[in-house]
Amino acid sequence: MLTFQNIVYVYCDKVDNQVSLAKAVTFAEKNEAKLTVIFTFTDKTIPDSLGLSTDDISQFINEKEQQQDDILAQYADRISISKDIIFNDKYLDVVRKVGENNFDLLIKPSESEGLLSKLFGSNDMSYLRNCPCPVWLVSGEEAKESHTIVAAVDVTEGYPDEEQSTRDNLNVDILKTAYTLALLKNAQLKIVSIWSAKHESILKSSIFSHKSEEETEGYLSIEKQRAMENLNTLKQRVIEDFTTQDVELLTPELVTIKGKAREELPNYANSIDADLVVMGTVARVGIPGFIIGNTAESILYRLNQSVFAIKPQGYVSPILK
Repeated sequence: MLTFQNIVYVYCDKVDNQVSLAKAVTFAEKNEAKLTVIFTFTDKTIPDSLGLSTDDISQFINEKEQQQDDILAQYADRISISKDIIFNDKYLDVVRKVGENNFDLLIKPSESEGLLSKLFGSNDMSYLRNCPCPVWLVSGEEAKESHTIVAAVDVTEGYPDEEQSTRDNLNVDILKTAYTLALLKNAQLKIVSIWSAKHESILKSSIFSHKSEEETEGYLSIEKQRAMENLNTLKQRVIEDFTTQDVELLTPELVTIKGKAREELPNYANSIDADLVVMGTVARVGIPGFIIGNTAESILYRLNQSVFAIKPQGYVSPILK
């Protein structure tokens, strides 16, 4: 089972932090981890009535720090918890602190900007693109513990060798994380891979009109079976790192869906009322400007669930270079 030992929570007063902070505390408690809460200042933090004198500003900051201490005090008997303050709400300074303090997980509430019903705002997407450690964005609407977790993996074959290796390792990290979360939360786990048949459109074209429908369906059946076999192979590879007791406690469902991931994954997560989606956000490393995959970004904009996003091994944030 994976463990996280040095967790950071980003407290943003633009949204309600009650649910997401409670989740962060519980998760840190179950991992026996340290939790650092970074309080960010936004335009909502500072009242319009605040004077410009040094005394007024000093008094305001002291009052805010007391409020912050009161928030953390209610959890002090459960975990090792500390605070930090950033006098803005920009992701850049937070990401730098992640690098400086070697945090291994960042948790924050999602910041919907009310655009086209998108759950994640531009600040959230910046964390997903640039944060070097996994990012857990908790939906502000999620008022219950996660009971159904979706692990989204890509078991497609045929990528160039280096990219295939990166994707394979990312799949393992996604699934290990999803297993760990499901065990800690006593949740159901759905391991999902979206597949497509590379030659389907060609076989259905007029060029191959001599091919029968049965032959085409046979080809699709083989591709579907291949996707399921690859998914099962991935699962077997991952459970080797878990105890027999853990494996017996969790019986994940393997799901393969034909179609486009950017459409089918959000549709599936919504159809089963999933609470959390664990997925990768970067497919390749070492390519200038390639920070988040187009497919991953399209999926994120369509999801209505909390997201636990993982980057591949070897990823280096451009902010920390």
